[in-house]
Amino acid sequence: MTLTRPMTADAALLCAVAAGTATAHAAPALKAQPDTFADRSVTRTTDDGWRVTATKSRENIRSVPPLNASPWTREGFLSLRSAGTITGAGSSPINSGTVTGGFQIGCNTDVTSGATVGIAGGPNATLNISYPPALGVGASIQPSISSTLKPGTITDIPLGSKKLAADRGAITATGVHIKIDGCLGPVTLRSYVNVAISTPLNDDTVNVYGQRHHL
Repeated sequence: MTLTRPMTADAALLCAVAAGTATAHAAPALKAQPDTFADRSVTRTTDDGWRVTATKSRENIRSVPPLNASPWTREGFLSLRSAGTITGAGSSPINSGTVTGGFQIGCNTDVTSGATVGIAGGPNATLNISYPPALGVGASIQPSISSTLKPGTITDIPLGSKKLAADRGAITATGVHIKIDGCLGPVTLRSYVNVAISTPLNDDTVNVYGQRHHL
């Protein structure tokens, strides 16, 4: 009679890692078309009587197999147009206004601590966004963004901020490269657009968000 020993915790973990690696190597080819999401707008009337609108549009996210073929890396390309408009006749003049757009990004499980069998790395999972600078008057666009992701936290990554000229302004980011290393499990993204205005009496912000998407 042959006795079968129960699988140890380390052996089970190694099997899970191997399965994850096999799945990663079986990833499909580059997507022909990105995932596109519906445009959204939110309008609020301030205490001063101004109607402020935040709009997110042209949002798409294309997930691709990572170049390093690692199961702990997520890679893709992001596009987003962030716009703000001000209408109405407020009781106080507007001193300043800005529109900011970007993505909120979360990592499910950080595996770079070395606690997982067969994995070694730095202290935390890392995120990098490469965005060629396209600066204009009143614009602030990040040419390169790096951040640290921890499990259970969400990181805001602004793609740019622009002062509103007169009653409107917008930022368009197309084909922004994103790479996240050291993350096991899903990486979740959600777009956002923030429009902020200031008057002598009040400061107001209006926000609009996109839907969740796994990279």
